[in-house]
Amino acid sequence: MTQRILTVTLAAFSVLALSETLVAADLVPPPIIEEATPVLNTSGWYIRGDIGYAAKSKTDGRWNFWNQEAAPYRGVDDTFHYDRFSLKPGVTYGAGVGYRFNDWLRTDVTLDYFRAGINGRTNCPSYVKASKGFNLVEDNCHYDDSSDAGILTAMANAYVDLPSVGALTPYLGAGIGAAHVKYDRWNTLETCEGCTYQSYKDGLNSTRFAMALMAGTSYDLSDRLKLDIGYRYLRINGGKAYGYDAADQASQTGYGFGPGATGAQARDHGFDIHSVRAGLRYGF
Repeated sequence: MTQRILTVTLAAFSVLALSETLVAADLVPPPIIEEATPVLNTSGWYIRGDIGYAAKSKTDGRWNFWNQEAAPYRGVDDTFHYDRFSLKPGVTYGAGVGYRFNDWLRTDVTLDYFRAGINGRTNCPSYVKASKGFNLVEDNCHYDDSSDAGILTAMANAYVDLPSVGALTPYLGAGIGAAHVKYDRWNTLETCEGCTYQSYKDGLNSTRFAMALMAGTSYDLSDRLKLDIGYRYLRINGGKAYGYDAADQASQTGYGFGPGATGAQARDHGFDIHSVRAGLRYGF
């Protein structure tokens, strides 16, 4: 009898202890296991492609007059400046590769191509007209020059990314590099009262120093892909524009003047190109 009472008592205590354990387990919340936030693994390298629109811009230039007919003005007679020299608007194309050092500093190297028309106009001095033998009237006499130019730039750029606002990140940038300017054939039309004279000159090419300033904003399309919209000011130094026409280059030995003209007859004073651009940057 005593043994049965002991067994029942032990069983009751076991049930009571198990009940208290279950109640305590309900009162204490289970431990929270935080999931690790995935970290985007990027190398820092990225590629970019851009397309833009360059506005019309004014520039300046000069040309040398070669007087081959009237002594004592043989050879290069004088240097004249254009009254108007302009670069027509056009589409720009670009591509590049870059590296991001941290959240605010990145650099890239880019190649950009731009093709546009060139127009130049200048008035004729009176003795130029007299030497040509067309018209001695000084009024309404001028030269009109026209051509097309292809401009290829290779630039090294650095950017500072400013604090982001949501998916938008504004930035400022600057670059230095070189521009290769290649002119097509130039058409020159001399117009005086009652007469016109047309000539053609071979376009020249040259490589010049270039610098750029940029500002814009990028938008995060994804963790790796960004839409970039910005403005760029591009300054290209002056260089050779075109050589002398066939008549000036021809030997003048029959007239006793010796060889004709050589070298560059005209030079531009460089370009200030303002453009807006849109592009994509993809990070690896």
